[in-house]
Amino acid sequence: MARKTWMLCLLFWIGTYMTGYAQQDDKLVLRGTVIDAQTQEPIPFANLGLLGTVAGVASDMDGKFELSIPPKYALHKVRVSAVGYATVEYKAHEFQGNPDFIIRLRPVTYGIGEVDVYGQLLIYKKMLQNVVSHINKNYISTPYNYEGYFKHAFSRVEEEKVKEATVTIYDAEGYNRTDVETTFKNIRYKYNEVRRNQPAVSVFDGLTCIDDILTSDIVRHTRNVLDIVNSRDYKLTGKAKTLYEGDSVQIISYTAVKPSLSTAGIPSVLTYSGEIYINLKDFAVLKNVVNITSRDFNALGRQLIAIDEEPRSEVKTQITTTYKKLRSVYFLSGVNIKYSYNEGKLPVEGSMEFVTTRVRMTEPQIIEGRTYYEDIRENENFWNRYSTYFEEE
Repeated sequence: MARKTWMLCLLFWIGTYMTGYAQQDDKLVLRGTVIDAQTQEPIPFANLGLLGTVAGVASDMDGKFELSIPPKYALHKVRVSAVGYATVEYKAHEFQGNPDFIIRLRPVTYGIGEVDVYGQLLIYKKMLQNVVSHINKNYISTPYNYEGYFKHAFSRVEEEKVKEATVTIYDAEGYNRTDVETTFKNIRYKYNEVRRNQPAVSVFDGLTCIDDILTSDIVRHTRNVLDIVNSRDYKLTGKAKTLYEGDSVQIISYTAVKPSLSTAGIPSVLTYSGEIYINLKDFAVLKNVVNITSRDFNALGRQLIAIDEEPRSEVKTQITTTYKKLRSVYFLSGVNIKYSYNEGKLPVEGSMEFVTTRVRMTEPQIIEGRTYYEDIRENENFWNRYSTYFEEE
């Protein structure tokens, strides 16, 4: 009798929690924001994973997240992690009835020992060499698909345009650093679904701009700090060590001494510096943040030369790229690009965001060509059901 009573109480308790969640197509929807516990600033691309499953999501540029899970996982734990922060875990039911759930992550870093400048340079140069030599082992080395969510926001004076899309990327070779031309031929993509905050009225509204996302994958693409042949063109210093899910991570700061197209991938680059986060356990890149200033801005992409366009000035760009491990290999989990410039006397701001929602390594979908321009009509039913949570193939 006591056992029956206990079971009834347990079922009632589970039911109470489950009814407290937001419901969406018979799924439980967990919403909130991830912030830095010290600065109160949002943390983009923090990973939220449902333990015991492959379900997960990354916070957006504002630290916000939304994770839909089946009701049967109501009592599972959600692990929240970000490079440079202590990992925390919550029971799914702790999100109950609170769509503005705040997750505060505590920064974790520890200093590095003093080393002479020359010795320091050799240490970090060797570390970058180890990253490159371990790429085939750490990352996908066979053809694959990334399916993901893309958002491009552009604002000027009182005008703001926002385009969201789902994109499928196909890499015919896998993570293999070769020349720019070969990489270009091997990576292709298509747009699947699109929605805008206002109707498309110009050619610019149809530009896909996904090439800027692709070239931000510094492990797959060249013309960045991982190009060993150009290592002498970079000043390397150790910023700190930190922890990520129990592993030690070295943060290396870098500055291009004489930035150019070959070292930074941008024709009009003026300054190029950043920080790269390397897992010391397997020499995988977990995160890269690069800050760029340039003489001009091309709406068709950072690696193209602008012709017959209105001159832009004070062009500033910050690119954050993150990687995550799936089973035994790493994949590109997200890219965040923020840019600003002056068009005459008018300030312009823009942002691009890509989040990988699915990785397909078995029988990937072959895509021919690239979608540089799209005129896809919005499918309202699709967007009403769409969620950017990660799922395995």
